Amino acid sequence: MLSDKGYHTGAELQGCHDNNIQTYVAFKEQSSVKHLQKEYLSEQFIYDSQTDSYSCPAGQTLTTLGTWHHKRGDAGQTSYRFKTYRTNGCRSCALKKHCTKLNKRIIQRSEYQAAVDRNNENIRQNPNYYKRRQAICEHPFGTIKRQWGYTYTLMKGLKKVDGEMNLVMLVYNIKRTLSILGFHNMFQALKTWKPDYSVLFRLISSQMGSYRRHQWNYFFLPTHTRLHNP
Repeated sequence: MLSDKGYHTGAELQGCHDNNIQTYVAFKEQSSVKHLQKEYLSEQFIYDSQTDSYSCPAGQTLTTLGTWHHKRGDAGQTSYRFKTYRTNGCRSCALKKHCTKLNKRIIQRSEYQAAVDRNNENIRQNPNYYKRRQAICEHPFGTIKRQWGYTYTLMKGLKKVDGEMNLVMLVYNIKRTLSILGFHNMFQALKTWKPDYSVLFRLISSQMGSYRRHQWNYFFLPTHTRLHNP
């Protein structure tokens, strides 16, 4: 699964892993901290799963009491658990001023950090996968925004904008199909096209009551059947 950065959580990455889905989700580099040098950002601390501890760049070992803490996620995201790791070695460390202003350097590790690390390593080991995603997924938006000048929506509200974008994407798909097949081949394909409405019907049925479901069932019946079965 290939995905852009900023639209995922650790829990979702873990869920993919549990379902044998290999993820390649772009990740943000850890933002710099004013009083920290790059060499002392938390991503430079090495985690040992056997001892459940971290090693800092100065060679000290950060351990945990094993207590799980709860942290509320961002808007719309569920909370998650994390553990804290620290060491008494900071007191005598000559590099402390480059690492933290606190008495001890503290590292927080999410319960989903292993899934996050696996995903990030997938990206590092296979950079061409993500580049391919960019070439496939970003091109339509570039055409729509730059060539067509569609840089804003006319509607407001999620449902209305979603409908508007569906129409835009429909036009893009038609123009793209024309470009690949040509008008004649596309017209022939449309003449022999037999859409499977059962998929749409199942989707609608799952969200409707029995009465409205009956109405939709009637709508999808062939015309001659409707006339004899009102």
